Amino acid sequence: MVDGEPLYVFPSRLLTRETDRVDPYESIRATLRRSLVGGGRFTWVREPGSALAIACWPFSQVMHAYALSDPVSGPARFPGLTRGLNGYRDPKGGYRESIGRGKRYFDDNAWVGLAFLQRHAFSGGQHSRHRAVSLDEVVQGGLDPTTGGILWVEDGNTFNACSTGAGALLHTELGGNIDASLDFLSSLRNADGLVRDHLRADGSIEASIYSYNQGLLMAAALRAGDRRLAEQACEAGDAYFTVDRLWEQAVCFNAIYAKARLRIGDSAQIRDYADRLEVEGRDEHGWFTAAGRYDEGSVLDTAGALQIFTLLRFGHLIQRVV
Repeated sequence: MVDGEPLYVFPSRLLTRETDRVDPYESIRATLRRSLVGGGRFTWVREPGSALAIACWPFSQVMHAYALSDPVSGPARFPGLTRGLNGYRDPKGGYRESIGRGKRYFDDNAWVGLAFLQRHAFSGGQHSRHRAVSLDEVVQGGLDPTTGGILWVEDGNTFNACSTGAGALLHTELGGNIDASLDFLSSLRNADGLVRDHLRADGSIEASIYSYNQGLLMAAALRAGDRRLAEQACEAGDAYFTVDRLWEQAVCFNAIYAKARLRIGDSAQIRDYADRLEVEGRDEHGWFTAAGRYDEGSVLDTAGALQIFTLLRFGHLIQRVV
């Protein structure tokens, strides 16, 4: 035990026979649970060793992790997280980037809305759907009807693939028309069919390629009934994202990509990436900080890992992924 946290022992150090194999799903869920603070009724999330609550974006991915894993493992954590989310509420509607302060990011609000829809997909409860509807209204407030792009942040001047893709996915899941947003995402694709990061105010495109933007185009197109566009995005992703390239991406980005990719069909690359992630991705405390990272935190990418391993362990959930 180090600083009050039990050391994570890599599976290869534990194995004496196949039946001794550590279940990565169970161990990841146990690790992420250490970030939860408060009782089951009201839960917020912090980084290990910190007394501060995490920002809204990683909080949204913790919500997604438990929205997926709660149906197959108890106790349910999602209800407590929805109450903890209230600390991020903005008086104008939706949620700020941090508790009690910060801007409203349209992608953050879309991710939270999608987490509520993921909960609804398993529970059928109308309360979660109503929360998603209210957030869809907030996110659509960032939509440029001319281009179909959605602002990244309130009062910002860039239209990003992540905000447009997540917002479009939320909107189409609720029955909205996203043709303009799909056109915008398609306009961000490079010669290899990969979605670039964002459109700047001067009309230039930031050309960085991230796995989650490919997944968002796949997922949004698939839900909107454009199977051809979804499969084109899938083919481009398969051609580019080798296991080594996935390894360079943040785990949380790959979780979003994997959820969309597995919905279209099985993927050897996703499975091989997960095998490598299980063996090489965790630090001595069990957090996923040894693979591609989003930032210096531990929680966000661990929440992404839990989403990936939940779907690989419980394949029947894939067709109900949001």
